[in-house]
Amino acid sequence: MVWLSRAADDPRACQNQWYLEPDVSQLVGTGRLFDVVAMPMGLGLAVLDRMQRDERCVVGSVVVSLRRSKVGYLVGPGSAPVWADCVSDAGGGLSGSRAFGKGGYLLAPGPSATSEARAWWQRGPAGDPDDLTTLTSLADALAAVGRCSDLNTADLMSVVGISGGR
Repeated sequence: MVWLSRAADDPRACQNQWYLEPDVSQLVGTGRLFDVVAMPMGLGLAVLDRMQRDERCVVGSVVVSLRRSKVGYLVGPGSAPVWADCVSDAGGGLSGSRAFGKGGYLLAPGPSATSEARAWWQRGPAGDPDDLTTLTSLADALAAVGRCSDLNTADLMSVVGISGGR
């Protein structure tokens, strides 16, 4: 979490806060160390499930926000401006997803946050600042999930129910 705290306005204070209260969320800026692609929770978890079943996909840190009912993928810095084109190139639609880069913020859960919290790490950040989801893997998975004609609300809810990280 040290590398993630470097994205905060005051990295030392963020790091100290996480040390003292590891379940508390902190605001960290997007755009310098990483961007975030957020999408509705059911869709985001279905995309994660798809990516985890494909050994070619690079899946980095993934945060779940219960309060906003969103899933956020940490992707490389500079990804936000090209997200829509990347999804289009993969043959998909944005499906309610949105990318946040320079000037944005992520309410990052603490390292010990659990599903009882308002936000938690579905796939927590490793100690490596390169632990980011590959944008093309994410776009391909989003397009593939969007093409599944038999994917309905019940299927999405079953993915939420079996997500394991909660």
